[in-house]
Amino acid sequence: MTCGAIFTPASPEQYFLLRGAFLIYKEAVEYIKNIERAGIDLGLERMRELLDMLGAPDEGLRCVHIAGTNGKGSVSAYLTSILREAGHKVGTYNSPSVFCYNERWLIDGTPLCDDEVAKYMSKIALVIEKENARRAGGFKPTAFEIETALAFEAFKEEGCDVCVIETGLGGRWDATNAMRNKLLAVITPIGLDHCAYLGNTLGEIAAEKAAIIDGDAVTCAQSEDVMRELAHPWRSADGARKEMPCRLFIASEPTPIDDSLDGQRFEYEGKKYFVKMLGAHQLQNAAIAICAAEKLNEKGLEISEESIKTGLEKTVWRGRFEIVKNAKERFDLDVPTGKTLVFDGAHNPHGAETLKKALKKYFPSARIHLVIGVLRDKDVRGIARLIAPLAARATCVTPPSPRAMSAEELSGIVGEYVNCDIGEDIHRAAQDALKGDCDVVLVAGSLTLFENIDKSKEL
Repeated sequence: MTCGAIFTPASPEQYFLLRGAFLIYKEAVEYIKNIERAGIDLGLERMRELLDMLGAPDEGLRCVHIAGTNGKGSVSAYLTSILREAGHKVGTYNSPSVFCYNERWLIDGTPLCDDEVAKYMSKIALVIEKENARRAGGFKPTAFEIETALAFEAFKEEGCDVCVIETGLGGRWDATNAMRNKLLAVITPIGLDHCAYLGNTLGEIAAEKAAIIDGDAVTCAQSEDVMRELAHPWRSADGARKEMPCRLFIASEPTPIDDSLDGQRFEYEGKKYFVKMLGAHQLQNAAIAICAAEKLNEKGLEISEESIKTGLEKTVWRGRFEIVKNAKERFDLDVPTGKTLVFDGAHNPHGAETLKKALKKYFPSARIHLVIGVLRDKDVRGIARLIAPLAARATCVTPPSPRAMSAEELSGIVGEYVNCDIGEDIHRAAQDALKGDCDVVLVAGSLTLFENIDKSKEL
């Protein structure tokens, strides 16, 4: 080998034979991407085994567990900001990430750096590879299980004293539900999504999400069939149905005061608050976060009213009806004077209905150019039916995911509601739309869309 040359193993597994650790961040990401191709395999036993092999890092953590169809990310962002203002070191686990892979794991709102991701991924992968070699039939956790284990390991090692953990899919069999020591469960609004895994009615889906409850839980007012399931959570134990303890607290309805594109003021239980995030749904999400913070305060986390107010004011959650600022610096996108760029990760009809209401409220007479990409396993027609008719024109793109619907196939659905074309990639499609005859460019349909829009982060 020539002096100074870099040896590249043929596969990620070979790194462990050489050094027992990844060489660089890119190799860690490639390792998890290879595993991700195997797809979804729900269950808790394998996840619990992996955590125990790592020394059960979750057992020493105090966790808030969040499930729901829409609003999980926003509520986790509100709670993270509130807890930070109260002086806590907060670990936050979300999925999917929006603009970069590392965003899944936040320490006090800051993503793990590349070296930290590589370090923790290496430790977990080494444990997996050793067990895989030892066990007949192998030991093969899913990508989401590995990422969940990384969250608990990182939060323990980084000294987080409270963690905000968001489910990936459902709740009952979601990998995050293998955790112990939950302080509080939070259930955000429930709608129809992932029906192939969770059920075809709101009640069935609610039952799956309610399975994260083991004690106190916070939610908002929802339909009768949803509330019935949330009040009586259960799990499967030794083949039988086991009722779980539950004290369900329902957040009060927030009252809007005024709003603009800069944010919203509202009243909750006689107190006034301000949030930067837009849309009536964000007031509901903020109300859930306030109620959750009050319950955590009762559990000894010492969260003052001032921490709640300031935390809400400072909260930013990108990709959720986000009026994009500094687009040139952040994404190398030129937004002409007088035009507005909006990012929204609406990925199911419930989210699309919320987006539709926000668009009608804030841009009632604007000419909208929709740049849309959707995953194949979503209710694509349901999403398109709600938001495509609001646009004067649409461009269909293919999200960067093995689950993506192709832009060509998507255009056949979106084209039933609005004239559309096919974009080469998300970044170019957004820039071309901004150059066209429109007032607002809306990029929507999936959070995975935004992984490729930031050209500055290309490896």
